[in-house]
Amino acid sequence: MIPAVGKVFVSEYAVNEPKDAGQGSLLASLAEAALLTGLETNSDIVQMACYAPLFTNDNDRQWNPDAIVFNSWQQYGTPSYWMQTFFRESSGATIHPVQITSSYSDSLATSAITWNNTENSFLRVKIVNFGPHAVNLTIRATGLQAGTAVNTMASRLTVLTSSNVMDENSFSNPNNVVPIIRELPNASEETHALPNPYSLTSFDLALEQRQA
Repeated sequence: MIPAVGKVFVSEYAVNEPKDAGQGSLLASLAEAALLTGLETNSDIVQMACYAPLFTNDNDRQWNPDAIVFNSWQQYGTPSYWMQTFFRESSGATIHPVQITSSYSDSLATSAITWNNTENSFLRVKIVNFGPHAVNLTIRATGLQAGTAVNTMASRLTVLTSSNVMDENSFSNPNNVVPIIRELPNASEETHALPNPYSLTSFDLALEQRQA
């Protein structure tokens, strides 16, 4: 008899290897994003996850990296902070199996959910590309309601990346590594491109029901 599996709270996670994390690098945030896609896919068991540490005073650093850095009059979010914004709608969302077909599948991590705002329902497919190549891929998600179509006008693409995988944010350049939101004119197609190596990409595909 297989014992029942309890609910899991991942109480602290972070990449803290100094040569990879620095004081909060893009590389660290991508590794953490890959972890979270796995936790999200198993959200029936993993109910919560918490990044740690959350805050650090730049005048009294005791740990690297942290999500938010501040002093007496400034603050900025590290790439790990911005990475977590890709997952803010995940709590209570519906998980969908997703199949990614690409010649670089071994360097990708992905998960998919559906979520709602006040105007639309969305299929959100998050893909971590932790390889050095731009990627063309095919996305297929299952479990959607029959007759569901993609509203191209309301769909968006969000990307977290930078020209150097070790790039960080700072007081002097707080927006060096932050998410960029773009329109997605080919949202209804299955084939998409990840033009940025070392990136976290979110496809927010707005869903609508076809008229009978």
